[in-house]
Parts: sequence; C-alpha cells; structure tokens
Amino acid sequence: MSIGYYDRVNPELFRLMPPDARVVLEIGCGAGALAAAYRARNPSVAYLGVERALEPAQRAVMPGRLDRIFVGDVETFDPGRLDLDDTTPTVDCLVFGDVLEHLVDPWSVVERLVRLVRPEGQVLASIPNIQHYSVVANLLRGKWEYQDEGLLDRTHLRFFTLDGALELFTRAGLHVHDVVTRSTPGAEPARFRDLLEPVLSSLKIDAVDFATRSAVVQFVIRAGRMTHAPARTLIRALLGSEIGSEVRIQEPLAFLATIPGVRIRHSPRLTLESLNDVQPGEERILLQQRIVLPLPEHLNLQRSLLERGYLIIAEFDDDPAHFPMLNATNGFAFRSCHAVQTTTETMAQTLRAWNPEVAVFPNQVASLGAAQALKRASAENPSATQVTLFFGALNREADWAPLVPAINRVLAELGGQVHVLVVHDRTFHDALITPHKSFEPLCSYERYHMLLETADVALLPLEPSQFNQHKSDLKFIESAAHGITVLASPTVYDRSIRHGETGFLYQSLAEFESTLKRLLREPALRLKVGRNAYQMVADHRLLSHHYRTRLTWYQQLLHSRAQLQQSLLERTPELRET
Repeated sequence: MSIGYYDRVNPELFRLMPPDARVVLEIGCGAGALAAAYRARNPSVAYLGVERALEPAQRAVMPGRLDRIFVGDVETFDPGRLDLDDTTPTVDCLVFGDVLEHLVDPWSVVERLVRLVRPEGQVLASIPNIQHYSVVANLLRGKWEYQDEGLLDRTHLRFFTLDGALELFTRAGLHVHDVVTRSTPGAEPARFRDLLEPVLSSLKIDAVDFATRSAVVQFVIRAGRMTHAPARTLIRALLGSEIGSEVRIQEPLAFLATIPGVRIRHSPRLTLESLNDVQPGEERILLQQRIVLPLPEHLNLQRSLLERGYLIIAEFDDDPAHFPMLNATNGFAFRSCHAVQTTTETMAQTLRAWNPEVAVFPNQVASLGAAQALKRASAENPSATQVTLFFGALNREADWAPLVPAINRVLAELGGQVHVLVVHDRTFHDALITPHKSFEPLCSYERYHMLLETADVALLPLEPSQFNQHKSDLKFIESAAHGITVLASPTVYDRSIRHGETGFLYQSLAEFESTLKRLLREPALRLKVGRNAYQMVADHRLLSHHYRTRLTWYQQLLHSRAQLQQSLLERTPELRET
C-alpha cells in the first residue's frame, strides 16, 4: 500500500470525536492524519496509537501527530507499552478507524480494549458494509473479486452487516448510542431494491429497510460503557445570516453533536415538517440566529414553536439600535424568547432591557492553523518571501478611511517587500496605491481561514462608535489562531490583546504608522508576538475548552421551563391566543 492509503482522515469519525478528550487511543492510526486534524482542535490531548505497518507508523510520530505509538499487531497489543494500565480506565475516546475488518478476532480485541475506556468515554468505529448492493449484485452473478481497497479490500479478514457490527459492540458490554452512515448517492440502490422486490417479498424482507441498508458503504458506530441511554436533546437552529453563523452557531452545534444524545439541525428556513421531526423522549430547543421579521410573521412563528413544545432562544451579536424593526417592535425578537445568548457582556447589558435571561458565550475558534512552521522559516530567512498584510471585513470604510494615507506611505517606502491581501472590501483594495495587492470577494468561512493562513500581519481597525462597541474580538482570535500578528484599535480589542505581547494596539495615527512599519520590517518581532497569540488561543480560546457550557445552560433552561414560560407570556402578552 502507498503511504497515501495510510494518511487519510475519515470525516465521519472525526466529526464524532469528543473535542475535549484528555486521552485518545486510535487503533490502526496509520500515518497519523486523524491525530493531526484532532490535535488542531485539542492540542493538549495525549494521543496514542497502534499501527501494524512500519513506514506509516514512523510518520505518525512526526510533530503535531501522535504522542506515542505501538508498532505491531493490535491482537497481541499490551497496553503497558503505551503507559496505559489495562486495569484502570484512562481513555476518553477509543477509535477503530477501518481496522476491525482486518483482524482475525475483532470480537476479542474490542472486548479487551474497551476496559481501557473511562465509564463516560466513547468508542468509535468505522466498518464497511458487506450488504452494499454492489456486493450483493456481484454475488448474484457469482462474483467475489478482491480489490486493492474498498468493500472487498484484499486485506479484509472479516465482513459485517449492520446487525453484525452492532453485535460486535453489544457483546463487549457497550451501549450503542447511534450509527452514522455513508451511503452511495443516486437512485441505483432503490432501483436494485425494485428489481429484487418479488424476492424480498417472498423472504418477508422489508423492501424499504433493505434499500436503506444496501445503499450504505460504511457504518460509523458510536458506543459507550454507560449502562443506560443518554438524555436526548434536539437543538435546531434557524439561521438569519450565513455570515457569522459558522463561528457562533454551526461550529458550536457541531461540537455539541459529539455528545451522545444531542441531535443537531440547522437551516436558513423552517417547515412544519422539519419542526415535527422529533424523536420519542427528545427535549427540543430552537435557536433563532439574528432573526428580524415583521411582527405578524414573527408572532406566528413563535406561537407555532410554543405549540410544539420548543424552548426558544434568540442569538444576537450586533447593536440592536442598528436594526429599525427591532425598535419598532419594542425588541419583540428578544422578548418573545425564553432566553437570549450573545457574545459579549456589552451586548448582554443591552439585551437585558428586553429579556433578563441572557447568557454570554464569547466567540472561540474551532481549531488552530498549521502555519507556525512556515512563519518561523520566513522569519529566519526574511529575504525569501514577501510579507503579507491582511485586511478582511464588511462595511468598515469609516474605520479604515483615516488610516489609508499612512498605509500608502508605508507601502511606498517598503515597495515590493509587502503584498496586501484584501478580503470582501473592494473599496479598501482600490484605495491602496501599490501594484502588490490582491482581492478576494466574499467567500466561505473555510476559504477565509485558508487566506488567513497565508498572512503575516492583520489590520483590525474599529472607530469608537456605539455600533463598534458592541462588536467582539473575533477577528483577533481568528488571526491569532494562525500565528498572525495584529495591529488593532483599542476599541473592543483592548479587552483581550496584551499590547506588545499578543498583538499591538495603536492610540494615534502616528503610532499606527510607526508600528505598522516596524511589524513589516521585523520578522523576529512578528514571530514572537504571533507565537504568543497562537499560544493564548491554544490555552484559552479554543471551542473545545468551552462548548459544554452551552449545553449546561440549555439543560438549566429546560429544567426551569415552567417559570420561563410564565415570564415569557407576562412580558409578551401578544403571544397569548386571543
């Protein structure tokens, strides 16, 4: 097998891994690609692995991947080789990534290794489905042809259907929380089902169930040692703005979905069908992110949610005075919810005028960037590359306009040493007098981070307006996660930037110009401050440190639902049916 075969991330496995695990043990860790992706979310993890192939195992212990690895057969694996005591549970997450099908006795391996998992820990496994319609169709033709990889990988020793895979874990005393599937797209599985309909009927096999199972290429199973099913909570989000929803709603919800029993749904619109998609015994929460609607429409929405038993939480992150409809309805968007969540205490103080139940969840980043080594090389050999100056924002002309003359003077003096990368703001780009610039229009959040990864210095100007005072320090945290040194206004950013240590604050135009020139000229200074900022995010501002506090608050709200409902109807009597 090529090294590429061993250096892949299974996205379904990755999405289910608890982001705050203290110890992860991955069986069949390959070259450590999953470990590298996970460590960006949780750099303090002790990530251990077992791998049979020598070459990928050697790569797996490169910096940023695994901490320790046992090279050999997991069927003879002694946990003591990884400083694990097989008599004391120490593992938070045990991962079998496409490995159980390669073992002689996977049942014994699972039974033996789950003893290492803490009672509240998780066991994750990805297993190919031998009931896939392509395999069944070829069997009907009398064919069973091994391949280099895939469902009939020539190194597979065991084969599983869903029932067999589930039995593998229940036999080991585990409770299966859920199964995520990766299926073949298109109409082929259903068409195959239709062709077999007479046979399925004769054998009393449910045709719909068969079609569902035979479309699955791979099962990802999540199980645990707890003896009972976890409490079930549905958190559904209505997105009013795609911009900002990633970091404030979508990423936190994705992290919450790693907790067994928590089911997540989000979309820019709701239907009655989607609202009624509730499983038995499931508590239900509806997050309304930046929802500003005409009063009759919003009133109907809230009544519909209350009728269906939803706990309603508003999420807002900008000065409400900027939205005329909010004031025209006396803050109905906030009054008509059981509670409100926001990102700063300044915002919370404003929102409490309409709803006393407000929680503050500061913005965090989901993962660290990977550019530190490149920035270090650039700092040690400053003549090898241009310095990239970054600016990315929307509707900031009043903030950057006073700085443009100073920026252009610095660019004229440094010439081709500096390249300016501008995201979103065409007017700012056009105001720069330099041929060494590039522009990226409004892009996805993933693309935005890819561009940040290339930068060395970021500009974060905010004038001290009421609107800006309600902003958060997100752009600093995003830059710091990539080791970028920022030059920022004191407005908002003096709450989190330590001047000269994790970034630079300017108090005047003259100080802005002199500091910008210094940062562009001194790579060692950029490296030092960028590294400090990077470490600050790693220690304090990663989402993995904080995401569970949201669920704790949601659960407290659910527990107090009766009192919250009474308060809601008292401050918003228009919700009562007339």
